[in-house]
Amino acid sequence: MKNVRVWYRKDGACRFISHLDIYRTFSRALIMSGVPLWHTEGYNSRLYVSFALPLSLGFRGVYESVDIRFLEDDYSCEAFIKKINECLPKGLTVYNVAEPIMKPNEICYARYVIYIKAEEHSPEEIYRFTYDFMQQEKILAEKKNKKGELKQVNLKENISLCELGYHDDCMEMEIILPAGNEKNVNPQLLIDILEKQIGYELFADVTRRELYTQDFRLFK
Repeated sequence: MKNVRVWYRKDGACRFISHLDIYRTFSRALIMSGVPLWHTEGYNSRLYVSFALPLSLGFRGVYESVDIRFLEDDYSCEAFIKKINECLPKGLTVYNVAEPIMKPNEICYARYVIYIKAEEHSPEEIYRFTYDFMQQEKILAEKKNKKGELKQVNLKENISLCELGYHDDCMEMEIILPAGNEKNVNPQLLIDILEKQIGYELFADVTRRELYTQDFRLFK
Protein backbone atom coordinates (compact mmCIF):
# COMPACT_ATOMS: atom_id res chain seq x y z
CA MET A 1 0.00 0.00 0.00
CA LYS A 2 1.26 3.49 -0.87
CA ASN A 3 -0.01 6.90 0.29
CA VAL A 4 0.00 9.51 -2.48
CA ARG A 5 -1.01 13.15 -2.79
CA VAL A 6 -2.82 13.99 -6.01
CA TRP A 7 -2.37 17.58 -7.21
CA TYR A 8 -5.05 19.07 -9.43
CA ARG A 9 -6.48 22.30 -10.84
CA LYS A 10 -10.09 23.43 -10.43
CA ASP A 11 -11.26 25.88 -13.09
CA GLY A 12 -14.00 26.69 -15.57
CA ALA A 13 -17.54 25.63 -14.69
CA CYS A 14 -16.15 23.35 -11.96
CA ARG A 15 -15.46 26.48 -9.89
CA PHE A 16 -19.16 26.47 -9.08
CA ILE A 17 -19.29 22.87 -7.87
CA SER A 18 -19.51 22.59 -4.08
CA HIS A 19 -16.85 20.79 -2.08
CA LEU A 20 -19.24 17.91 -1.35
CA ASP A 21 -19.90 17.47 -5.07
CA ILE A 22 -16.17 17.68 -5.81
CA TYR A 23 -15.69 14.82 -3.33
CA ARG A 24 -18.38 12.80 -5.10
CA THR A 25 -16.97 13.64 -8.55
CA PHE A 26 -13.47 12.53 -7.58
CA SER A 27 -14.77 9.37 -5.91
CA ARG A 28 -16.73 8.38 -9.03
CA ALA A 29 -13.79 9.18 -11.31
CA LEU A 30 -11.43 7.11 -9.15
CA ILE A 31 -13.78 4.14 -9.30
CA MET A 32 -14.29 4.53 -13.06
CA SER A 33 -10.53 4.71 -13.64
CA GLY A 34 -10.13 1.12 -12.46
CA VAL A 35 -7.01 1.99 -10.45
CA PRO A 36 -6.56 -0.40 -7.48
CA LEU A 37 -7.16 1.84 -4.44
CA TRP A 38 -7.55 1.27 -0.72
CA HIS A 39 -10.98 1.42 0.90
CA THR A 40 -11.72 2.12 4.54
CA GLU A 41 -12.39 -0.87 6.74
CA GLY A 42 -15.54 -1.63 8.69
CA TYR A 43 -19.21 -2.23 7.94
CA ASN A 44 -19.65 0.78 5.63
CA SER A 45 -16.45 0.50 3.61
CA ARG A 46 -15.73 3.38 1.21
CA LEU A 47 -12.95 4.67 -0.96
CA TYR A 48 -10.29 6.57 1.00
CA VAL A 49 -10.31 10.16 -0.30
CA SER A 50 -9.03 13.03 1.87
CA PHE A 51 -8.85 16.64 0.65
CA ALA A 52 -6.26 18.98 2.16
CA LEU A 53 -8.35 22.17 2.34
CA PRO A 54 -11.77 22.83 0.76
CA LEU A 55 -11.91 25.62 -1.82
CA SER A 56 -14.64 28.25 -1.62
CA LEU A 57 -17.40 28.10 -4.21
CA GLY A 58 -16.58 30.19 -7.28
CA PHE A 59 -12.82 30.25 -6.67
CA ARG A 60 -10.27 28.82 -9.07
CA GLY A 61 -7.57 26.58 -7.61
CA VAL A 62 -4.24 25.67 -9.19
CA TYR A 63 -2.59 24.03 -6.17
CA GLU A 64 -5.34 21.74 -4.87
CA SER A 65 -4.68 18.31 -3.47
CA VAL A 66 -6.39 15.12 -2.36
CA ASP A 67 -4.81 12.12 -0.62
CA ILE A 68 -5.51 8.54 -1.70
CA ARG A 69 -3.82 5.15 -1.25
CA PHE A 70 -2.61 2.86 -4.02
CA LEU A 71 -2.95 -0.82 -3.17
CA GLU A 72 0.20 -1.50 -5.20
CA ASP A 73 3.43 0.17 -4.05
CA ASP A 74 4.85 0.30 -7.57
CA TYR A 75 1.73 1.53 -9.38
CA SER A 76 2.69 4.03 -12.10
CA CYS A 77 1.85 7.64 -11.25
CA GLU A 78 1.94 8.55 -14.96
CA ALA A 79 -0.61 5.83 -15.73
CA PHE A 80 -2.81 7.05 -12.89
CA ILE A 81 -2.76 10.66 -14.14
CA LYS A 82 -3.79 9.54 -17.63
CA LYS A 83 -6.60 7.30 -16.38
CA ILE A 84 -8.06 9.74 -13.84
CA ASN A 85 -8.07 12.68 -16.26
CA GLU A 86 -10.04 10.59 -18.75
CA CYS A 87 -12.75 10.21 -16.09
CA LEU A 88 -12.84 13.76 -14.67
CA PRO A 89 -15.06 16.52 -16.11
CA LYS A 90 -13.61 19.50 -17.93
CA GLY A 91 -12.33 21.97 -15.36
CA LEU A 92 -10.78 19.37 -13.04
CA THR A 93 -7.30 18.34 -14.14
CA VAL A 94 -4.77 16.20 -12.28
CA TYR A 95 -1.20 17.27 -13.10
CA ASN A 96 1.00 15.58 -10.50
CA VAL A 97 1.13 12.71 -8.01
CA ALA A 98 3.71 12.63 -5.23
CA GLU A 99 4.39 11.23 -1.78
CA PRO A 100 2.83 13.40 0.97
CA ILE A 101 5.48 15.33 2.89
CA MET A 102 3.36 17.42 5.24
CA LYS A 103 0.08 16.85 7.04
CA PRO A 104 -2.96 18.92 5.98
CA ASN A 105 -3.35 20.23 9.54
CA GLU A 106 -0.02 22.03 9.06
CA ILE A 107 -1.65 24.40 6.57
CA CYS A 108 -1.91 27.92 8.02
CA TYR A 109 -1.94 30.34 5.07
CA ALA A 110 -3.09 30.63 1.48
CA ARG A 111 -1.93 32.90 -1.32
CA TYR A 112 -4.61 34.29 -3.61
CA VAL A 113 -4.47 36.27 -6.83
CA ILE A 114 -7.59 38.37 -7.40
CA TYR A 115 -8.52 40.20 -10.60
CA ILE A 116 -10.99 43.02 -9.91
CA LYS A 117 -12.87 45.20 -12.37
CA ALA A 118 -16.05 47.28 -12.59
CA GLU A 119 -18.27 48.55 -15.36
CA GLU A 120 -17.54 52.17 -16.36
CA HIS A 121 -14.63 52.39 -13.91
CA SER A 122 -10.98 52.05 -14.92
CA PRO A 123 -8.53 49.66 -13.23
CA GLU A 124 -6.44 52.74 -12.36
CA GLU A 125 -9.37 54.21 -10.41
CA ILE A 126 -9.95 50.92 -8.58
CA TYR A 127 -6.22 50.66 -7.86
CA ARG A 128 -6.07 54.15 -6.29
CA PHE A 129 -9.08 53.49 -4.08
CA THR A 130 -7.86 50.02 -3.08
CA TYR A 131 -4.41 51.39 -2.24
CA ASP A 132 -5.95 53.94 0.16
CA PHE A 133 -8.34 51.26 1.47
CA MET A 134 -5.41 49.02 2.40
CA GLN A 135 -3.67 51.87 4.28
CA GLN A 136 -6.40 51.91 6.92
CA GLU A 137 -5.34 50.83 10.39
CA LYS A 138 -8.43 48.66 10.69
CA ILE A 139 -10.58 46.83 8.16
CA LEU A 140 -13.46 45.51 10.22
CA ALA A 141 -15.71 42.63 9.18
CA GLU A 142 -18.20 40.31 10.81
CA LYS A 143 -17.17 36.67 10.70
CA LYS A 144 -18.75 33.56 12.17
CA ASN A 145 -16.68 31.65 14.72
CA LYS A 146 -16.70 27.86 15.15
CA LYS A 147 -19.84 28.14 17.31
CA GLY A 148 -21.65 29.92 14.49
CA GLU A 149 -21.65 33.23 16.35
CA LEU A 150 -20.95 36.50 14.53
CA LYS A 151 -17.78 38.17 15.73
CA GLN A 152 -16.13 41.39 14.57
CA VAL A 153 -12.58 40.88 13.32
CA ASN A 154 -9.92 43.23 12.02
CA LEU A 155 -8.95 41.79 8.63
CA LYS A 156 -5.92 44.08 8.46
CA GLU A 157 -4.27 42.08 11.27
CA ASN A 158 -4.70 38.88 9.23
CA ILE A 159 -3.03 40.08 6.02
CA SER A 160 0.54 38.77 5.70
CA LEU A 161 1.08 40.16 2.19
CA CYS A 162 -0.83 42.47 -0.11
CA GLU A 163 0.52 43.66 -3.45
CA LEU A 164 -1.43 45.58 -6.09
CA GLY A 165 -0.88 45.77 -9.83
CA TYR A 166 -2.63 45.44 -13.18
CA HIS A 167 -3.64 42.50 -15.38
CA ASP A 168 -5.24 43.25 -18.77
CA ASP A 169 -8.32 45.38 -17.96
CA CYS A 170 -8.32 44.51 -14.25
CA MET A 171 -6.65 45.57 -11.07
CA GLU A 172 -4.62 42.67 -9.68
CA MET A 173 -4.33 41.93 -5.97
CA GLU A 174 -1.99 39.29 -4.57
CA ILE A 175 -2.75 38.53 -0.95
CA ILE A 176 -1.82 35.99 1.75
CA LEU A 177 -4.47 35.22 4.37
CA PRO A 178 -4.92 32.67 7.16
CA ALA A 179 -6.24 29.33 5.93
CA GLY A 180 -6.64 26.02 7.69
CA ASN A 181 -8.44 24.31 10.54
CA GLU A 182 -7.44 26.78 13.25
CA LYS A 183 -8.10 30.04 11.41
CA ASN A 184 -9.51 30.80 8.00
CA VAL A 185 -10.16 34.18 6.35
CA ASN A 186 -12.03 34.13 3.06
CA PRO A 187 -10.80 36.86 0.67
CA GLN A 188 -14.41 37.43 -0.33
CA LEU A 189 -14.84 39.19 3.04
CA LEU A 190 -12.23 41.75 2.01
CA ILE A 191 -13.77 42.15 -1.46
CA ASP A 192 -17.23 42.75 0.05
CA ILE A 193 -15.94 45.49 2.35
CA LEU A 194 -13.97 47.10 -0.48
CA GLU A 195 -17.09 47.07 -2.66
CA LYS A 196 -19.16 48.66 0.11
CA GLN A 197 -16.66 51.46 0.62
CA ILE A 198 -15.96 52.11 -3.07
CA GLY A 199 -19.69 52.50 -3.72
CA TYR A 200 -20.19 50.44 -6.88
CA GLU A 201 -20.30 46.78 -7.91
CA LEU A 202 -16.99 44.99 -8.28
CA PHE A 203 -16.41 41.81 -10.28
CA ALA A 204 -13.71 39.65 -8.71
CA ASP A 205 -12.02 36.56 -10.13
CA VAL A 206 -10.26 34.71 -7.31
CA THR A 207 -7.57 32.04 -7.70
CA ARG A 208 -5.97 30.21 -4.80
CA ARG A 209 -2.37 29.74 -5.92
CA GLU A 210 -0.49 28.16 -3.00
CA LEU A 211 -0.78 26.92 0.58
CA TYR A 212 1.78 27.46 3.34
CA THR A 213 2.65 26.20 6.81
CA GLN A 214 3.01 28.34 9.93
CA ASP A 215 6.59 29.29 8.98
CA PHE A 216 5.57 29.97 5.35
CA ARG A 217 7.00 26.80 3.86
CA LEU A 218 5.16 25.68 0.75
CA PHE A 219 2.70 22.90 1.59
CA LYS A 220 3.82 19.65 -0.06
